Amino acid sequence: MNTPFRSKIPLIALAMLAAVGLGALGSFFYQTLQAVPVTAVAPPTRVTIEGGLTIVTLDETTQTISGIQGEPITASRHQVEHLAYGSVLDVQGLNDLSTRYAMAQADSTAAQSAASASGQEYERNLALFKANQSVSLKVLQASQATWNTDKTKLQAASANLQSVRISALQQFGATLAGMIGAQDATLLHRLLSREDMLLRIALPLGVDLAAPEQIAIESSEHHRETAHLISVSPQVDASTEGRAYLYRAAATLPVGSKVAAYLPLPTPTSTSLVIPEAAILWFGGQPWAYVQIAKDRFTRRPVADQTPYNNGYLVSTGFESGDRVVVRGAQLLLSEEQRPPITASACKDPECDD
Repeated sequence: MNTPFRSKIPLIALAMLAAVGLGALGSFFYQTLQAVPVTAVAPPTRVTIEGGLTIVTLDETTQTISGIQGEPITASRHQVEHLAYGSVLDVQGLNDLSTRYAMAQADSTAAQSAASASGQEYERNLALFKANQSVSLKVLQASQATWNTDKTKLQAASANLQSVRISALQQFGATLAGMIGAQDATLLHRLLSREDMLLRIALPLGVDLAAPEQIAIESSEHHRETAHLISVSPQVDASTEGRAYLYRAAATLPVGSKVAAYLPLPTPTSTSLVIPEAAILWFGGQPWAYVQIAKDRFTRRPVADQTPYNNGYLVSTGFESGDRVVVRGAQLLLSEEQRPPITASACKDPECDD
């Protein structure tokens, strides 16, 4: 009866030996793996420093997907300009003077009519009195008194009208003062309706230059607007010492805004590089542009000594003709450049991050 059991003993012993052997082998491999150092896996970087320059590297496929585009810059001939400064004036005073002038003119017209009528009445009474007709001395004297009163009112109205004209002349110059009260004064209407803004531009002290009929002013967001000469300004800004002129331009800035003005000089044209406005990236309070130095490499350069010109910037340093600047996707390059470096990981398994 014990024969079957005895026949199984060798098999049981063999299985036990196999289990012990596998356990020992597993322990050996575990200890071996624990002893082998694991090399950290460094993530690929797109930003490097080479020769003091920060380089952003993006392959052509990534550039296409991200919509990064560039175009070469070229030299352009342009009019040499002189830089001046000015400010946007409040036209409320001009509006008040226009209203006062209209009222004074109405008073003067009424006084003129009254003086003319009372004068005619006095002359009629005087003629009748001299002809010994039905006009008494008392009536004659009364009509004369009325006429004298009306003439006094006319003189006062005329003086008030003249006072308004002088105030307008002293504050806004002969051209605008002459338009007050005119029936067809389109310029004055555009200023008072805020369609145009009134500018006072001061030429730098010592600059011997006649005021140009047209100048360029730098308005909001670094755009240029054309301004047209009105007249000499009878007043000057306290912060400037040069001659001042009044200009008008399409209204884009609030009252009190400071503006830069570019006055064309009567000299030959000059040649400079033009950075397109689309390539300008503002960072840290100054303009920059990314230059593509290879098919997959970009670096950021400051746009120094820039002068706004024709929807772009004239530059004299930092760039060369033919440089390819990024006109679309510069913000993405800046974001990539400013991205914090990724710490290397010793594990490729996503579960290691848990």
